[in-house]
Amino acid sequence: MGKLKAGIWLSAAALLSVLSGCDEAPGPAAAIGKEGEAQRAVLKIMKPLFPGHIYYPDSELEKLVEAATGVEAVYETPLFNEYRAKLALRIAGGEIPDIVNTYSPHDPEHNALIDQGVFLALDDLLPEFPKLRQSFSEATWNYMRSRKDGKIYGVPWMRDRGGQGIIIRSDWLERLGLKPPKTLEELTQTLIAFRDRDPDGNGLKDTIPLTFKDHQIWNISSVLTLFGVNPGWHPGNDGGRLEYGWVQPGAKDALKLLRTYRLQGLLDPDLFVGKTLGVDKFLSGKVGVLMMNINDFRQIAVRPDLKAELLDPIVHEGHYWSLLQPATPISRTNQISSQTNDPRAALRYLEYQVTEGYDYIQYGMEGKTYRIQEGVKIPFPQADKDPRYNTNVGLELVQPEWLFRDPEKYTKFVPRPMAEYMMGKLDVYERHILYDYLRPDVALPVYQEKWTQLNQLLEDGLISMLLDARTDPDQAFAALAAKWSRQGGDEVTAEINRLQQDKSQPSYSYMSKP
Repeated sequence: MGKLKAGIWLSAAALLSVLSGCDEAPGPAAAIGKEGEAQRAVLKIMKPLFPGHIYYPDSELEKLVEAATGVEAVYETPLFNEYRAKLALRIAGGEIPDIVNTYSPHDPEHNALIDQGVFLALDDLLPEFPKLRQSFSEATWNYMRSRKDGKIYGVPWMRDRGGQGIIIRSDWLERLGLKPPKTLEELTQTLIAFRDRDPDGNGLKDTIPLTFKDHQIWNISSVLTLFGVNPGWHPGNDGGRLEYGWVQPGAKDALKLLRTYRLQGLLDPDLFVGKTLGVDKFLSGKVGVLMMNINDFRQIAVRPDLKAELLDPIVHEGHYWSLLQPATPISRTNQISSQTNDPRAALRYLEYQVTEGYDYIQYGMEGKTYRIQEGVKIPFPQADKDPRYNTNVGLELVQPEWLFRDPEKYTKFVPRPMAEYMMGKLDVYERHILYDYLRPDVALPVYQEKWTQLNQLLEDGLISMLLDARTDPDQAFAALAAKWSRQGGDEVTAEINRLQQDKSQPSYSYMSKP
């Protein structure tokens, strides 16, 4: 929802250092090598490591990739929660790696680095790398174009398809003689049955009918869609002016539903306040319905003791449970430093990751980290992988766009039939999508200044409304929306409508495998 602030603007002196380089030392992609040997370009690469990702420096797998691409790759991999600050220090010091993973095009401060000349436009170079270019649709490349000059300043990392789905214990349904619910009313009756009829058969009234993955309030966003509300920025009733869905009257009805669920014992009583996450309660066998990202269903699919399924989107008074998507399909961007001595080496390295080196990057090495069975690559259990060849997640900078529409996206985690099931469910859920109309590449200084505070105000107020049974929900919501408006919400709304010229509905899809 909110965007974190970080001061990474370059001073004039630092920017001059960035753009001019240094006469005494070679640039980041300087060639090295012993006399008589073919020289390799040194590529310095900076990317964040997210939870569960591992990078093993100088692994055997990395050496294979380097030999194939003719470069020496030097990775710097700060943890994701430290990445922004460490990247800011790099840039301020004028030491910019050859390939930098940035939060463009969703981050105005990172986007500003393009205007300052920190990164190269790639339009003249990409034709030399047709396989890299063809790994993404033209529509995706167009999303990468700068609003200022229309040029492409990086190679995209696509955001995952998906969004929040509804997972239900199918064995509980069978035990109680119930069918999968198709409407909100049917879901409510199912939750009541899970509360009252001992669905796990242990003779105790200890089951939790419904929970969400974790304690973030924004997990309930998709519930708003059942009441006709787009929680993000979207056109109001006049069809032109953008408004924020969370403070619109319709959002109150969704909150009142969940509040009623909690008062009636249908919702996890520890939600938002407990120590144990909802997903962990579901995995322990105590929960009947879990609202969680569709992609995360793989965590449940590998558990033979849990028989569960993804429900199709339910409907309420003509409004379908909808996926919530941002305005663009781009998550992050691999940008090439204007300091680099060899931009072609950088692009060659990126192209290799989606072509000849795809298996290395995605799986590791056959016989060391995975096996092939009936044409499907099946990773070894983590403990059985040879760590010398198991740094694929750390090395990974890019995935081909087609992967997001192919069951192979999931066969690294689940058997092929389950991967096909999950991909099919994604297709079904994507029949109902609500886009956030807020364009991420529009500079919005008031938004940047106030959004974190406004977000926290909403979060505190919404949780209080759900948990405090003494409050009148209608009065509490009206007071919260009014406070949000007074403390900057109206100012932010006015700025967005003034500065964002394109208020058309976003829409995109992912290309299939060629």
